[in-house]
Amino acid sequence: MTASQDDARGPSRALLLVTVLLVAANLRPAITVVGPLIERIGADTGMSASALGLLGALPVLSLGVFSPVVQRLSSRLGMERSILLALGVLAAGTVLRSLPGGPLPAGVWTLYLGTVILGAAIAVGNVLVPAVVKRDFPDHVPLMTGLYTATLVGCAAVASGVAVPAAAWIGWELTLASASALAVVAAVVWSRRGRPQEQAVVVLPTEVLDSPRPRRRRLTRSPVAWQVTAYFGLQSAVFYIMLTWLPSIQTYHGISQAAAGWWLAAYQAVGIIASLLVGPLMQRTRDQRGIAVGLAVLMGSGVAGMAFVPQLLPVWCLMAGFASGATLLVSLTVVSLRARTPHQAARLSGMAQGIGYLLAGSGPLIAGALVDVTGSWVPVLHVLLGVIAAQGVAGWFAGRRVFVDDGGGA
Repeated sequence: MTASQDDARGPSRALLLVTVLLVAANLRPAITVVGPLIERIGADTGMSASALGLLGALPVLSLGVFSPVVQRLSSRLGMERSILLALGVLAAGTVLRSLPGGPLPAGVWTLYLGTVILGAAIAVGNVLVPAVVKRDFPDHVPLMTGLYTATLVGCAAVASGVAVPAAAWIGWELTLASASALAVVAAVVWSRRGRPQEQAVVVLPTEVLDSPRPRRRRLTRSPVAWQVTAYFGLQSAVFYIMLTWLPSIQTYHGISQAAAGWWLAAYQAVGIIASLLVGPLMQRTRDQRGIAVGLAVLMGSGVAGMAFVPQLLPVWCLMAGFASGATLLVSLTVVSLRARTPHQAARLSGMAQGIGYLLAGSGPLIAGALVDVTGSWVPVLHVLLGVIAAQGVAGWFAGRRVFVDDGGGA
């Protein structure tokens, strides 16, 4: 086959890679930029602490509500057009969220509505990117998942780190709106991607996501699907509890607010290193059980250190951040690896993220309520250790080299 013939059949591998990474870059900044600005938003809008807590939980709850319906959207529009539409909606929702600047109630409702809309758009990317990776890079799923996870985590860390300085310069409204620029850039580049699966229609017609298929059994009948879902949900709960409350845990132990904000950024940034290291390791392993359990032990050690040896809190923060970034990679990878086809991967991704993010969204709210009752962050850390232990057990089962349709379950 000549180069010209290959070009005619679809976009280059380099363009496929760039477009996937650009989508990944948009999947967290609109969420992580809010935490460092939460007090400033409250002061300007008059929102109560409970209302601000809801603002923090809405994106995650929105992911949980909309993730299960993404596969239906993809079946109608195709993956390429669904992701392109999501990028446009993400930009619009991000701008809408930034519009309020006045008092209650009108400004707050646009803040909430924009947050729900951008969460729905992010859900599309979250669900479909694992399916895109399995379709376009079938022999390099762990490695590619590591690259896009590193991009996702890195952009999230940058958004957290620059939020406060940017807000001091241009205000929190424009700081929130700035995330829309990245979505616009990604949409423009993604629109040039075309349909890379023309080749697969000839070679593997049953693995093309957008082609007609016979009716399949529900994923909810597959034990493997529930194991993947449990692992995804538990790791997400740990991540969002830490994302929301790690600065408060640090200030509780005497660290300044400014330093706590930077340590939150470092907590996320060290996940880049984790993704780049663990991705190639997973590429060489037959299953992911040892990696999943080992990361749970590492995460548990970091959280236990925060509870019992708070004098070394920065060390525990980096340790937990490394484990958190790598665990996200593992959870996204097993979604792809436990499915046999891109279509199945999209279905499993929708189930895991739909249920998983609903579980994760409740985590920060429960943690905050526990602090209200006890007046201390130590009990929260103890409960978190139990969640991490359950995550390790779920990871052992989800990491096995099995598939969701083994035994007729999917």
